[in-house]
Amino acid sequence: MTVAAAFDRAADYDRHAIVQRQVAEGLAARIAGLRLPEGPRLLEIGCGTGLLGEMLVDRLPGAHWLMTDIAPAMVARARARFARRPEIRFAVMDGERPDAEGPYDLICSSLAAQWFADLPGTLARWRDRLGQGGRIAFTTLAAGSFAEWRRAHGDLPCGLHFYPEAEALAALGLEVSLERRILHHADARDFLRGLKAIGAGTPQPGHRPLTPAQLRTVMARFEAEGATATYVVATCLGGAA
Repeated sequence: MTVAAAFDRAADYDRHAIVQRQVAEGLAARIAGLRLPEGPRLLEIGCGTGLLGEMLVDRLPGAHWLMTDIAPAMVARARARFARRPEIRFAVMDGERPDAEGPYDLICSSLAAQWFADLPGTLARWRDRLGQGGRIAFTTLAAGSFAEWRRAHGDLPCGLHFYPEAEALAALGLEVSLERRILHHADARDFLRGLKAIGAGTPQPGHRPLTPAQLRTVMARFEAEGATATYVVATCLGGAA
């Protein structure tokens, strides 16, 4: 299943997006502290249902928004959320290869970059669409995320994606800060339902699913450790090259 299809099927996203909402609030606060011109031109990548926009839109009065997502269902839900905000435009778009020309004063994204196959190339394309003094601000999952679920696999293959180290992100010309958020789950099934609901259940390419017996073993180990999941979130700020 592609990432776009996974998020199109994430019909219950907002109810499960607890950490996503917290991260969006933090990113919105960081963006509100940036020096942006009056009436800034904003491009949002991976807008989802509009969580970041909800936290930010009133902090940037007069902004001209283009909210985009690779999943049509997410764009439709964001459009419905902001039905009374005519200054916000929407488009279905691949954030790794944006076809919105710009220039933009800000390109922002909350917890979408971890799904990109080529983050360095994506950042180069984003920077090409910045105006003079334009900024990039985004969050992404970083190395150490879901360590409890990985550890529960032991020697069994884990289908979770690998997330970048902070040093690798900084090497892309970004100012990087890390935070850890821990989410407590009722059990392993609750954790897996949450991943699926937010579209994050897509395994890395080439992963062979576990057998039912192997999965039960992993779930039991996960629950024995307390059924908690750690999100390591990197907030990344940058500008034109």
